[in-house]
Amino acid sequence: MDTNGSARGWLLAALVLALGAVSAAATFGVFFHHARAPQQTVRVVGSATQAFEADIVKWRFTVSRPVSDAGLRAGYADLRADVEHFRSLVAARGLPDTALIVQPPTAQALWGREGVRTGYTLQQPVFLISERLADIEPLALDPAAVLRDGAALEFSQLEYFYSGIARLKQELLSTATRDARERAAQIAENTNSRVGKIISARSGVFQITEPYSTEVSGFGVHNTSTRKKEITVTVHADFALH
Repeated sequence: MDTNGSARGWLLAALVLALGAVSAAATFGVFFHHARAPQQTVRVVGSATQAFEADIVKWRFTVSRPVSDAGLRAGYADLRADVEHFRSLVAARGLPDTALIVQPPTAQALWGREGVRTGYTLQQPVFLISERLADIEPLALDPAAVLRDGAALEFSQLEYFYSGIARLKQELLSTATRDARERAAQIAENTNSRVGKIISARSGVFQITEPYSTEVSGFGVHNTSTRKKEITVTVHADFALH
């Protein structure tokens, strides 16, 4: 039996296994080093602002009439006539009847000095919603032309909305993200780096304000008081650097 040959075979096999283990350990070590090496990133905030104009108006108001304690039934009849008068004005301007929303009337008691009820204030809430702003605004700005004698206009308010707000928000987010990448590129230029893929991005809330407003809120702003508006959004983004 060749014991020397057998020993040499075992020695050669052990050497091959040892070299394989060293190679595997070296390969894993390089991989582990790269996996644990911190990736260079840059964090920036991009923003975008755009002016736009509303194309929907909502006019909300309340028609009210004071009536005596005994004149409640007649007062309700007058209130109905007030609403029908307003409905005819809306129809005369070519607006559909569906644009007008009339809420149920309410009666608020009026009391005298001795705790005696002296009458009521009857109130009828009305909403008018339309895309024809030029037809609605003159009515809201001239209550005398809207009301019959004896009626008053309370809580009158114009609110403006934009039908394309969802699309506008998407466009603004895209613009703010591009602005973030441009800011990241400016920072990377000073460090001899290149901006790579975006790692993460988070949108801020939308601020919809009147023009030249400094109003901001952590919960967002949606100002409806003006026809012309500005919308602003920010995007917080992290980019890889190479």
